[in-house]
Amino acid sequence: MKSVAAARHAVADLARRLGAEVDDVQIAVSEAVGNAVVHAYRGIRPGPIAVRARRARGKLLVTVADQGIGMTPDPTNPGLRVGIPLITKICDDVRFTSSDEGTVVSMSFATSSSGANA
Repeated sequence: MKSVAAARHAVADLARRLGAEVDDVQIAVSEAVGNAVVHAYRGIRPGPIAVRARRARGKLLVTVADQGIGMTPDPTNPGLRVGIPLITKICDDVRFTSSDEGTVVSMSFATSSSGANA
């Protein structure tokens, strides 16, 4: 994705069609992509951030993945420390997978639609 806003809007369209809480989805995607933009490629050449969304098992599943340095502390910029707690609060389920090959944030949201039109 070329920007946080583009990612947020693309996933929001699917969330709307599936009956997921659009505001929650937009906030979580914005936080996950924003964290990747700011932290993933710190000190190395910038790389891709992939955002994928799909319906599975009656839920909206969203992943945000980078190929950066993993979730490593940055003593020069600790950030506000609200992104991850916020994501965990508004998702039905969230998992963070991190290594020196990158980070994947996997989030799920309840839906009210069968997704037949998605």
